[in-house]
Amino acid sequence: MMRVASSTFYQQAVDTIDRNQTALSTVQAQMSSGLRVQTAADDPVAAGQILGVNQSIADTARWQSNAATLQSSLALEDSTLSNVNSLLGQVQSLALQANNGTLGATDRQAIARQMQQQLDSLVQQANLQDAGGRYLFGGTADGSAPFAQTAAGVTYSGNSGLRMIPVGPTSEIAAGDPGDSVFMQGRSGDGSISVAAALTNTGTASVGTAQLGNPAQWDGGAYTIRFSGGQYQVLDSGSNVIASGAYADGNAIQFRGLSVSLTGTPADGDSFSVGPSKAQSVFTTVQNLINVVANPGSTAAARAQNQTVFYDALGALGAAQDHINSVLAGVGSREQAVSNVTSQLQARTTQLKSTLSGLQDLDYAAATTEFSRAQTTLQAAEQSYVQIQGLSLFNYIK
Repeated sequence: MMRVASSTFYQQAVDTIDRNQTALSTVQAQMSSGLRVQTAADDPVAAGQILGVNQSIADTARWQSNAATLQSSLALEDSTLSNVNSLLGQVQSLALQANNGTLGATDRQAIARQMQQQLDSLVQQANLQDAGGRYLFGGTADGSAPFAQTAAGVTYSGNSGLRMIPVGPTSEIAAGDPGDSVFMQGRSGDGSISVAAALTNTGTASVGTAQLGNPAQWDGGAYTIRFSGGQYQVLDSGSNVIASGAYADGNAIQFRGLSVSLTGTPADGDSFSVGPSKAQSVFTTVQNLINVVANPGSTAAARAQNQTVFYDALGALGAAQDHINSVLAGVGSREQAVSNVTSQLQARTTQLKSTLSGLQDLDYAAATTEFSRAQTTLQAAEQSYVQIQGLSLFNYIK
């Protein structure tokens, strides 16, 4: 037989009280915090899941913050490029206003000064900073102003990098566009072809229109239209004649899918070059128009040359506007993508919080029942201990 000492009863009673006090304390803590899982020991499996869900919520919150930053940056770029387009439109209007033979030198100089102000504003827009002090069009080198006006023209010191911002585990969106791709990669002429009058021309002919009517026939070569004795010849880069005929004011000269018409009378030996458009910044395009307006030429021949430059520069301005509109369309697409991502992240946050609630939130009805049970059990244990403590063999010895 096993001997049971009084101390064993005492210890068992104390242990029972301790366990019940712990159980009651646990329920009290749960009810005060509203959380079922206080420590990993409460539910090891749920505790691990809770850690994972909390990490997912933190990641989603970071992506939501990034999306908000993106939305702000793209909205700023959108409005800035819209301002740029407006400035280019004003330059175009001023240039057309200046292309009036009745205007005097003073009027043209005044218009040229207004156009210069638009160019200065254009550079300011290109050097715009966001709320965080980043230069909007500096690429990833956005710590200093990317554009500078020099005697040789506007230069770019940023880079071609894209600042990609994550908005998901595998999703990134560009926060802006580098300035070289926005402002420095325009084209001369109409974006496809460019025309120029030889500086040695002495006649009054100037280019009226130059169009690429059949791109399939265009080989991208350099051609020269030369005049002599009322006739014209079109020569390729090897001086081979590929087209010729009698010149008529306003009639189209056609070759290689191109159609070029001139107005005025060319002198013998006058020539015009026609070739593919070349890379030309938006700032150079505007500066070319300013130069044309400010210096119309003092002779009929100089004014004719000036008119051809004006035609080519005005075409380049239209191509620049088309390019800015293309960039704007890309910005709008990214704004829509960010908006979609923001909605998705909000839905994800709601779903994750619901999952987290299911894992850790307390069922108050069940907790209240458990609290009452634990309290009753503790009271019974305490009363039992009091009775055991009072037991002694000496109570029965007479």
